[in-house]
Amino acid sequence: MNARETAINSAINDLNAGIFLSQRAAAKEYKIPESTLRGRMKGRTNSQLSHQFQQRLTNEQEKMLVEWILDLDARGYPPSFPRAREMASQIMLMNSDQNPVGKLWLPHFIKRNPSITSVVGRKIEVSRANVATPERIRAFLELFESTRRRLNVQTANIWNMDETGVALGVCTNTRVIASSKKKKTYIKSPENREWVSVIECVSAAGRKLRCGVIFKGQSLQTSWFPSKSVPDWLYTTSENGWTSKAIGTEWLRRIFIPETAPQLNQHRLLLLDGHGSHVDVEFLWLCKQNKVELLFLPPHATHILQPLDLSVFSVVKSRYRNQIRELARLDDSAPVKKERFIICYHKAREEGLSEKVIRAGWRAAGICPFNVDGVIKSSQILCRPVTPPMQSQAQESLNIIHRTPQRAQDVCLSRRSLQKSENLSRSTRLVLQKAGKAISTANARAARQEEELFQLRHQLQTTTSTRKRKRIQVDLNERFANIDSIKSAIDETAAVEARRSSSTIERAVKITPRVEAIPSFSSMYNEWQLE
Repeated sequence: MNARETAINSAINDLNAGIFLSQRAAAKEYKIPESTLRGRMKGRTNSQLSHQFQQRLTNEQEKMLVEWILDLDARGYPPSFPRAREMASQIMLMNSDQNPVGKLWLPHFIKRNPSITSVVGRKIEVSRANVATPERIRAFLELFESTRRRLNVQTANIWNMDETGVALGVCTNTRVIASSKKKKTYIKSPENREWVSVIECVSAAGRKLRCGVIFKGQSLQTSWFPSKSVPDWLYTTSENGWTSKAIGTEWLRRIFIPETAPQLNQHRLLLLDGHGSHVDVEFLWLCKQNKVELLFLPPHATHILQPLDLSVFSVVKSRYRNQIRELARLDDSAPVKKERFIICYHKAREEGLSEKVIRAGWRAAGICPFNVDGVIKSSQILCRPVTPPMQSQAQESLNIIHRTPQRAQDVCLSRRSLQKSENLSRSTRLVLQKAGKAISTANARAARQEEELFQLRHQLQTTTSTRKRKRIQVDLNERFANIDSIKSAIDETAAVEARRSSSTIERAVKITPRVEAIPSFSSMYNEWQLE
């Protein structure tokens, strides 16, 4: 129901309750035309109900389609536009409507149902989707809050540390202005596939520490650094350009502990992931000695709970890519070296790593300020289907009467419910009894055919062997196989597969039982012995 319909219904309810003495006053209060309110009071329907007969799907069918979409979305598999069209086409075929779904049908369908909308589907790993449940997120946030209160940790002493990888010189695609004769154009980029790791640490009060930069190599070289001014960071190297236990401990000793020293010997709270360098014995003991309480984020949930991932890294990397694009425009003769990386990342860090951006990350994580419900409602948390509450006996009886029977037991329950509410004639009871018998027979026959079909598929699968490989003969004097030898090997393999498939079909025909036809409505009509 849209906002206009809600306003009209509210105005009608207020008039019936005596809150307004005239329709004009109610229409003025809810900002709706007085003629519209007057027509609704006389029983006129809204435009959607008036044109319902023109829709290709009934309201019940559209409701079912909406429930299907919401169910898939709750499970982490929201349907795409083509898949939603395919489902709508299947329902239309049940209505004997074989016309294709129009281009504008789906947008109009979404407009008629405000509970669904078109959004950008962002891919997320299955492990993250399955682990990041509302229960786990709530448990971690409650653990954080209890730890903070127990140790009386101030906001300025709450920190988050993480490593991120930055590719030297790699730019993402962007929208540009080019010749109208081109469908697409290309941008020169100083490509360099080498990675550099950066260790960042920010506080809930919006403060940042010096970062740690890890280059790939055996030792630091003077040619990697700018000749004029070198940022006051921590620089080191590793074999693969990633962090290690020794690097993590060194960062803790040289940057975090001295630069975050609190007043009056207070506790510090450090949030970080469970990387191997963070659970090293020396790392843990050093934190214990300096009253640094470690709180490890749940596995596969950093995209929801880590402030650095929620704001800082995306903003800084975006600024860094802008610096790389500017560099390519001025000088595209050489790839980005480590020296230019330091210059570009320093500018990006100064522009993007502001107090406002840092606080936004902590706020999005629901940590500072503490807000569990705001995080639970995040679009990245998949809510599991909730079991509906128990219905009352009267409501259950009413549902039994109006529910389409699927089994003979459903018909029997409907007959009993009707018998309690009104007297049924003997012929009506007989018809219901025969209908239940026919449904039971049809379900049993369908189950038997389903089982036979399953057995046939299993037998066919077991009798069908896997595709055989044949080695391609290559002349020992040649390095590559020529097209003639490859085609000859493929033809021989195809001939063998064809002979094997023909024999498999013959065996499957011999074991295929006779499958009975699914009963039509006319045959069931005769089974019920109705006139």
